Amino acid sequence: MKTEIRRQNVRTTPACWQREAPCPCLRIEASPQASHVFPYQHFISASLDQVDEAEQLQIQLSSHNVELRGCNLRALLLALQDFAVKWIRVLPPRYQDLETGDACVITEIRIEETK
Repeated sequence: MKTEIRRQNVRTTPACWQREAPCPCLRIEASPQASHVFPYQHFISASLDQVDEAEQLQIQLSSHNVELRGCNLRALLLALQDFAVKWIRVLPPRYQDLETGDACVITEIRIEETK
């Protein structure tokens, strides 16, 4: 029994985001060295598009634009609609080549100040 549990944990990739409602702020960890916290009051819009073989989720805030690249990002978009995403982060590179099934995988995050 313990062996089965260990095998399941090894095959499970870490989560790229966490749903929690209500949530006053969204934390985005663009890298292990860079984290940002944005109040949902500054949320303007979000859009999901297919770009090449990946999905791209654009989040527009009053002071920043955030671009996420990855796959299976629709559930994340729907949670953003409810202001119910607590944090978002990039999947560590060592897990990016593993089979993730229908799990959300974020491979890149870009954050730019609006001009």
